[in-house]
Amino acid sequence: MNGWAIGGLLCIIYAAAVGGFALKRSQGLYKLVKMKLGKNMTDEKARTISLVMAGIIGVAGIVFFVLAGTI
Repeated sequence: MNGWAIGGLLCIIYAAAVGGFALKRSQGLYKLVKMKLGKNMTDEKARTISLVMAGIIGVAGIVFFVLAGTI
């Protein structure tokens, strides 16, 4: 297993964890997002940002897996 595949696996695990916490409406995740991006943020906006970022990282993980297979 090369570095691209390991990176892809870690991205997929991260996306699953953040996406799962966002779907479970984890207050701890919302607190972290609000702390980093702005205290006046609503829970729904924090949830949306978390799900979008999980999706972006998930796509990056798939790209890394494809790169691992071609390189």
